Amino acid sequence: LKDRRLGGIDGVLSESSAEIIATGNIGCLVQLASGTSTPVVHTVELLDWATGGPCPENLPH
Repeated sequence: LKDRRLGGIDGVLSESSAEIIATGNIGCLVQLASGTSTPVVHTVELLDWATGGPCPENLPH
């Protein structure tokens, strides 16, 4: 499942200008983060940052 999911995401990332991956599922977050160099964050972290909260730790500052 991990390889299938990463294969699909790699294709999408290569065709877009996306710089991060956001997911609301902790299991997906862990699997994706272990298989891609693109930063992966939880959806809530991304929303918090977008509304003035701190930058997620695993994103380059």
